Amino acid sequence: MSVCKSKFPNAQVPDDLIYMALSDKVSFEAIYKKYGLREIEVKRIMRSTIKRSSYINWRKRVQRRPHLHKKKYSSGALNTFLDDF
Repeated sequence: MSVCKSKFPNAQVPDDLIYMALSDKVSFEAIYKKYGLREIEVKRIMRSTIKRSSYINWRKRVQRRPHLHKKKYSSGALNTFLDDF
């Protein structure tokens, strides 16, 4: 198991990051653009930040989202929404 250094040492995780991760319309690519965090790092932050049951429900929802990865499923409306972040 590898050790992941936090991008937010000794600091609070930004609320906007949590909001973006919980949103069904924001891809991991958009989070990477804004915070420089890869998908695995976002999952680790979410696991440590939100309640266990909320994390499990979020992971189930994320796995069902076809537009999670913007590169695979690009659309004009989704890209316009992501530009707001």
